[in-house]
Amino acid sequence: MHIRRRHRSAPKYTYTQGSEPTSAKKALNLTLLLTLAALCLFLSGAVMFLKTLSSQIAVSDASDIVIDKVNSAIADILASGDYDGDYFVSFEKNSSGEITAISSNMARINALSAQILDRVVGAATDTHTLTVKIPAGNLTGISLLMGRGPAVPVQIIVLTSSRVEFSNSIVTAGINQTKHQINLNVIVDIDILIPWGTESAQVVTEVLIADTVVVGKVPDTYLNMQ
Repeated sequence: MHIRRRHRSAPKYTYTQGSEPTSAKKALNLTLLLTLAALCLFLSGAVMFLKTLSSQIAVSDASDIVIDKVNSAIADILASGDYDGDYFVSFEKNSSGEITAISSNMARINALSAQILDRVVGAATDTHTLTVKIPAGNLTGISLLMGRGPAVPVQIIVLTSSRVEFSNSIVTAGINQTKHQINLNVIVDIDILIPWGTESAQVVTEVLIADTVVVGKVPDTYLNMQ
């Protein structure tokens, strides 16, 4: 009698990379991707913030410089001539000595306007290229750091166009009193070219060239162009 023994072969195991390492790797990749996306969004927002803040500072500084030059030019012109109220305005009176009409000498007003405009254009042209220095602390947007840190130079180009407009007004100045004023509005439109874009601003300077108080009856004619 023969007894056959069957030898049970050892089980074969096939090893493949388990799901746990694969899931961990995917999770790590997703985390890195989300982190990178968040960093990109943060940097993009920071750049936009810095551009906006720098533009505002550049506009403010350029406007201040233009205003200063315009005011200096106007002051020099007014100081160089005898521009009192009677130079631009004359009065017509009746037999009782009451003022019945106020006449403005438009020829003289226009001449002064042209002189101011010429001087303003020359002064504004001198500010064609400016270097604005922005403290590094200002770029952070943190109030405690405003005005602190090294200055970051930003070169800008300022383009201007100017005009002068005439206006007059008559208002009550008190009991039985009327005030007549003539103003020249010097308007300078500014285009500021910054390395990352263009900003616009407008500077308006009001120049009072005649201020007259009329006592008594309000004149029938407020303004008579000549």
